[in-house]
Amino acid sequence: MILFFIKRAELYLFIFMLCSFQWGRAQQKLATEIRMLAFAATTVGDVFQVLKEKQDVLFSFNGNILQIDSVIHTQAYQGNLYDYLDRILGKEYSFKELGRHIIIQYTPQRMSVDFEVKTPNKNKVVICGYIKNIRTNNPISNASIFDRSALLSTLTDQNGYFELDVKKKSNLIAVNVSKETFRDTSVMVIFPIEARVGDKKKREYGYFEGYEEDHGLYRSFWGRVFLSPAQRIQSMNLGGMFLYSPYQISMTPGLSTHGFIRSQIVNKFSINIIGGATAGVEGVELGGVFNMNQYDMQGIQMAGVFNAVGGNVRGVQLAGVGNRVFEGIKGLQMAGVFNGAGGNVSGVQIAGVGNHVVGGVKGLQIAGVFDKADTVRGVQIAGVVNMANEAPGTTQIAGILNASQSTVGSQIAGIANKAKKVKGLQLAGIINIADSSDYPIGLLNFIKNGEKSLALAINEESYLGLQFRSGGRVLYSILSINVALEGNRPDRYVFEAGLGAVLLNRSKFSLRTEIAARNLLTEKFKTLDNHQSSLRVIPAFKLSDRISVFAAPSLNYAEREENTISGGSTVWKVWRRDRTRNTFYGGGMAGLLLKL
Repeated sequence: MILFFIKRAELYLFIFMLCSFQWGRAQQKLATEIRMLAFAATTVGDVFQVLKEKQDVLFSFNGNILQIDSVIHTQAYQGNLYDYLDRILGKEYSFKELGRHIIIQYTPQRMSVDFEVKTPNKNKVVICGYIKNIRTNNPISNASIFDRSALLSTLTDQNGYFELDVKKKSNLIAVNVSKETFRDTSVMVIFPIEARVGDKKKREYGYFEGYEEDHGLYRSFWGRVFLSPAQRIQSMNLGGMFLYSPYQISMTPGLSTHGFIRSQIVNKFSINIIGGATAGVEGVELGGVFNMNQYDMQGIQMAGVFNAVGGNVRGVQLAGVGNRVFEGIKGLQMAGVFNGAGGNVSGVQIAGVGNHVVGGVKGLQIAGVFDKADTVRGVQIAGVVNMANEAPGTTQIAGILNASQSTVGSQIAGIANKAKKVKGLQLAGIINIADSSDYPIGLLNFIKNGEKSLALAINEESYLGLQFRSGGRVLYSILSINVALEGNRPDRYVFEAGLGAVLLNRSKFSLRTEIAARNLLTEKFKTLDNHQSSLRVIPAFKLSDRISVFAAPSLNYAEREENTISGGSTVWKVWRRDRTRNTFYGGGMAGLLLKL
């Protein structure tokens, strides 16, 4: 009975329609009738702009192959859009339509398809054949053969041979053939089936807009390590096209419910026992080890080790080790070790070791070791270092170093801060460096437009000191070393550190206020326990642009000297301290200041 059916099918019912045609030719926008005026001299980009405005289409192409600033000369035209593009660009380009996108591909070569249909049993059909180069008649290897309605796909071997199993037969199958630099070809196969015939819902498809300019996740380090050569070839052949499916389950990227075409499928729900590679996710994806999406991820993506997305992420991305996104992120990205993004991030990045964003960050970055981004608007918090090219209105907080190549809001670091312009506070345990920073606080502040000066001064306790002031136009730090002019005393040397502020700065007069703490040292530089603090007001008169003379009254507090008998409670003295008791007292300092 089966043999009889096969013979009758071969004789009467099997009808093959083999036609080499472009996908886009049957599409709605490419078939639209248009009218275009003649252009004596214009560019390809200008023509595309006119078509975009008149026909509501977007053009996608590789800018390295098609130069939009090329000058062309066109005649007036009336006809369909496909033929007009073919006329102005030439026969070496082909066109496909996906949604609003017209995809322009460089396809100078053509292929032929020679096929037959086999029916090993009643419920199975195998389409097999050869793909050859029309010009040379040589076989074409690694060409993609696929039926996008049934999510079936395969590659030709080195002899150009292929076999495509059709598990669910229908009245009509469109077998599509794609290969880089070759014009796409379709084979329409009509054959008999005994199953009921009904209107099958057309499978939705889409196009990844940035594909023509993108090197692609599958061509990156991730693709080379975790995908087979056949999978990467399939992705290159099919370009930015993808199909939609409600779910998929895979053990590894090579074992999936979608078979060989899985890399071009966008799923609503995806489970990867070890790891999976799909076109994208619009829902939830769970991976025991890793998840790889060629294009976009929207929703929730969780993996035990890493997630890699070639397009954009909209939602939540969680990984035990790392997340790598080639484009932008809107949402939350969290990893035990590392987060990376090739575009802009709007949301939160949290990593155990580091966050690295090639684009901008608008939100929050938190990392155990480092944060790095091109532009930041928000907050960066890192255990070691924060780095940004530009961070206006941003607060950087780091255990060791903050660095901004341009403007930053505020910087707080355990050791050092560096920026070109700081609009807010710059606080460091040791050093601040900037072209402009009005409010730096650190032991050393090297501000290009700020304070840098040396002073030689003597105070009421007969200490002669060399003072170094460094900082911004408002706040600055003081470091000084002092030596007692009186010979026989235990506190032979004094080290002083403090913070000052410029209250007034005129051409001939300036007014400052400073607060400082003194550590007393013996002649052998042993630290004494009795410390001193001072609050002083410093009026200075400028003798020249660089030299000033000053006399500064001060209010001081000093602890009693060691090895003395206490004279009672804390006392107030108008001038100098009481060495036997804790003392509040008045003092003063006078000296000469040199602007560096």
